[in-house]
Amino acid sequence: MPSYEVSIIAKSLAKTETVQVLKRVCQTIWNGEGVIKRVEHLGVRDTPYKMSSPDGQRWTQARYVLMDVDMSIPNSRTILSEVRKDFDVIRTNAIRLDQSFIRPCTSGRECEFGEISIDETKRKNWKRNKLKKTYMRTQNREK
Repeated sequence: MPSYEVSIIAKSLAKTETVQVLKRVCQTIWNGEGVIKRVEHLGVRDTPYKMSSPDGQRWTQARYVLMDVDMSIPNSRTILSEVRKDFDVIRTNAIRLDQSFIRPCTSGRECEFGEISIDETKRKNWKRNKLKKTYMRTQNREK
């Protein structure tokens, strides 16, 4: 299952009500066969603009929560649509986390894909600039 980082912007409610909101969101993810790996509460912050919740209230402050979740691609759409229907959730978004590519030259092994080392690159750039300068000088002399 692919990993996602799910960001949730919830209403700025009391602590006990916020816990209930997060329990509902987690239950929705679990019911959709998702696995929650991490939950990080970022606190109450000012929103960048006035945001309205599904019940029509406008909010200038909200609670921000990040969750690392593993869920299948077809289930991710249904899970996020269910979370968006919660009246205490203002916004939600999911970003797929890709594993980063490790270059073979930085892992201590010899370059395998014909990558040019830094020394060769500097030498080629110097040679190109030197030839360009000499060409420009000859052009100026001919004028």
